[in-house]
Amino acid sequence: MSGTDFWKLFAGLGLFIYGMFHLEDTLKQLEGRSFKLFLQKHTKHQFSAICSGTVVTALLQSSSIVNLMMLSFVGAGMLSMRNALSVALGANIGGTVNSWLVALLGFKINLTSITLPIIGLAGIGLMLCRNYKTLYQIFKFCMGFGLLFLGLDFMKQSMEALLTTFNFAPYLSYPRVVFVIIGFVLTALIQTSAATVAIVLSALYAHIIPIETAVAVVLGAELGTTIKIAIGSIGGIAAKKRVAFGNIFFNVVTSLFGFICLSPIIYVLNKFLGLHDPIFVLVAFQTFINVIGVLLFYFFLDAFARFLDKRFISHVPSATYFIQNINTELPSNALDLMEKEIGLFIYRVIHLNREVFQITQLDEPHSVYKGYIKDPHFFEANSYLQNYQVIKKAEGEILIVYTKLIQEPIHVDDLKRLTQLVSALRSAMYSAKGMKDIVDDKKEFSNSVNEVKFGIYKLIREQLSAFYVSANKVLEEPEQDNLLHGIQQLMVSIKQEYEQRIKDTYREAGKTIVKEIDVSTLLNASRELYASSESLLDALTQYVLDEPHRLILNGLRE
Repeated sequence: MSGTDFWKLFAGLGLFIYGMFHLEDTLKQLEGRSFKLFLQKHTKHQFSAICSGTVVTALLQSSSIVNLMMLSFVGAGMLSMRNALSVALGANIGGTVNSWLVALLGFKINLTSITLPIIGLAGIGLMLCRNYKTLYQIFKFCMGFGLLFLGLDFMKQSMEALLTTFNFAPYLSYPRVVFVIIGFVLTALIQTSAATVAIVLSALYAHIIPIETAVAVVLGAELGTTIKIAIGSIGGIAAKKRVAFGNIFFNVVTSLFGFICLSPIIYVLNKFLGLHDPIFVLVAFQTFINVIGVLLFYFFLDAFARFLDKRFISHVPSATYFIQNINTELPSNALDLMEKEIGLFIYRVIHLNREVFQITQLDEPHSVYKGYIKDPHFFEANSYLQNYQVIKKAEGEILIVYTKLIQEPIHVDDLKRLTQLVSALRSAMYSAKGMKDIVDDKKEFSNSVNEVKFGIYKLIREQLSAFYVSANKVLEEPEQDNLLHGIQQLMVSIKQEYEQRIKDTYREAGKTIVKEIDVSTLLNASRELYASSESLLDALTQYVLDEPHRLILNGLRE
């Protein structure tokens, strides 16, 4: 094999992988609301979850994206482990669609005459349409398509040259397991089974290797696809490890089945399905074993899910709930989980602040956050100050995730929303800190025999009770106009109450009913309470109001 042929094969592989990267990166833009809603809607039942995993993976051309979305749903409590495993099974079938496209278009249809014009037009379009998002993504998709098939054509040509200059016969006598290992290592290194399959198809096309050897390499590639999710689960939470182990187990069992039954399956494809072209036999074999995998596991998913739940248990408590499942490769999923986490954070701050004044009235029964407060990882300590430390830890975990997200390529609108969410987070934390600073003053007022001090304590408690009930309602209200009106009313209310407390304190001080030091304490405490409530409203404003309504609110403030 000449140096030119080797580098042509190497360049072809590079172009194919780069083309796949462009296609996947473009299709990732589709994994926003429409695909998430589709998965959420069609994963309620086991069979529909398998079908959904198949369809979405076939469209996105990436089982890893689907598995990451699925992981987010499991972490957010929107998808059971059983149905998540069903989606993973469907994703394995959907992943073979790419192999069929490569086999049909790359080897049975000559695309050379249109590949080069597509690359040329796409390159010009990418330069001219950088400021037009939709057109830019279309040209990016075309560039990926063109590079993928140009790379495939390079590999085909280099393989044909390789056949005339190198004798493969001595190596083909090696045990099949050796070729399984080759497929595994190659896929683990290049991180895409599609490229491994493309190389094998090119070798089949050039009649370099027999179908049995090609199948063995592809079986190794099936195993190699698990490396990425396995690495991603290291040090992760229990839910991530369950999904990773389930995915690995599925692929190991199906690949083992395919390896043991390799010859019989090929016979069935030849004899009963009439497939004799090695290229079609290979991709049909890949699809066949994944379908068999679904049939093998379909009736045991409940038991397998229960096994995973017991096998992987989180021993390191986290102060957050949703963001543990964030993966920066899926920016829209990350944004959704940050939305949920910070909404829960604000709710927890309200819950924590009420502890200071022993405000124990029941939450609104329809609150979407209420159930999380009972989670043993949240507020499991007995004292208020220990619970405050949990809140601080949660803030730190969220900020760490935020710093990681902003280092990744992210759409300007998503970055803007992330910044608003972090602003809401900081304001909510200021609210919690302001309340913590008056804990000692509150104890003094609530235990005082001075009727004025005790009366002010009761008044503050009543005012805060009403305030936090209203704040909870704002957090749950879906209508922007109602939100604007509710926040505006609360701002007016807390300011009036603060001013009235100040007047009452001065009035009582003038009667010399309270000591000078108590006057100072009352004034400072009133100020801290007002600042805490104002910070909470700032957090709600950033979290629930859209930009037009925030501008209206700012105008009303002025």
